[in-house]
Amino acid sequence: MDLGFTPEEESFRHEVRTWLKANLPAAWRQDGKGGYRDEEDTQLQRDWQRKLYEGGWLKLGWPKDVGGRGATPVMQAIYQEEMARSGAPGILGRLGVTLLAPTLLAHGTAWQKEAYVERILSGELIFCQGFSEPDAGSDLAGLRARAERRDGKWVLNGQKTWSSGAHYSDKSFLLARTDAGAEPHRGIGFFLVDMHQPGVEVRRIKQMTGGGEFGEIFLSGAEVEERDLVGQPGDGWKIAMTVFGFERGGLAQAARFEQAVNELAALARERGAGTDATTRQKIAQARIEAHVFRLIGLRNLTRAQHGHAPGPEASVTKLYWSEMDKRLQEAAVGVEGMYGALTPDSAYAIEDGRWQYGWMWAQAETIYAGSSEIQRNIIAERVLGLPRGR
Repeated sequence: MDLGFTPEEESFRHEVRTWLKANLPAAWRQDGKGGYRDEEDTQLQRDWQRKLYEGGWLKLGWPKDVGGRGATPVMQAIYQEEMARSGAPGILGRLGVTLLAPTLLAHGTAWQKEAYVERILSGELIFCQGFSEPDAGSDLAGLRARAERRDGKWVLNGQKTWSSGAHYSDKSFLLARTDAGAEPHRGIGFFLVDMHQPGVEVRRIKQMTGGGEFGEIFLSGAEVEERDLVGQPGDGWKIAMTVFGFERGGLAQAARFEQAVNELAALARERGAGTDATTRQKIAQARIEAHVFRLIGLRNLTRAQHGHAPGPEASVTKLYWSEMDKRLQEAAVGVEGMYGALTPDSAYAIEDGRWQYGWMWAQAETIYAGSSEIQRNIIAERVLGLPRGR
């Protein structure tokens, strides 16, 4: 494992910092306590995405022959780390940029690449994800939404849930069953669905945070042109696995956690809780865990730099950070004492309720992108080689 950076990599870090200093307005900087917030800031996120696109940052790791910079995994991690440290806001088309665009490069037709990729990156087209269903979340192969070919088109019926940003998205990359008689992991198609057409209804889901960034998608005879089927009708599961490969992260979040620990320590000092031995122990534990998480990210980077693709070990990263963040947020609301019981929108909430909001959001982190239970099964069976449970 390499714990250092080369002079070239440090020069690249300076380049990123210089660009951020010149292009990231102070008013756009986020507190980064976790989760989505300020839904009214969609225009800000769209504008920021456009700036990143015009600066060439959204193709950083793409091959040079498709207009990318061909950045190494280490350079990509440095970029993500500097974005987190600067407090840069998210981008509105995050799912399309990070998941769909590279998937289309791998599996899309020439027409699909031409029609969608640049528009996804620039923010002209916003995509949401239509994978999970009420009875098919962690067990995605149990999905029931169906697609039937009629008169040269695909007609979709079914329901999707927990779709981030569905209410403002133009399209969805969506899985539906094309062959009801096939085995669970077969007979699934990967479709690009117009969200503004008749037959598509979005209902927002209000969470305990007070936000409504997720939505349910109801499909009732929604139509998809043949050209918007990615791959073959039964390739959906294989293509979805490509998507999941882009979803796992590591060092990209290390800076956010390190920053959060620093802010937790500052909060404890301000509240006079630093004299309590238990509080000091929790903060010390949080700092240790954040450092270990960074080392895990560096190990993964070293593997990627030597050409090794992410394997089931990625589940260790997902399990670690989601459980770690829950402990961190719980420590923070504990430091606030009785104020920790207030809702984020209370006039008396400390720091505008940032830590309470982070605590509520952290409860979902052990569920989305593969629950902790699923990750433990993967680690046991595929990493440790333990027998499958019965």
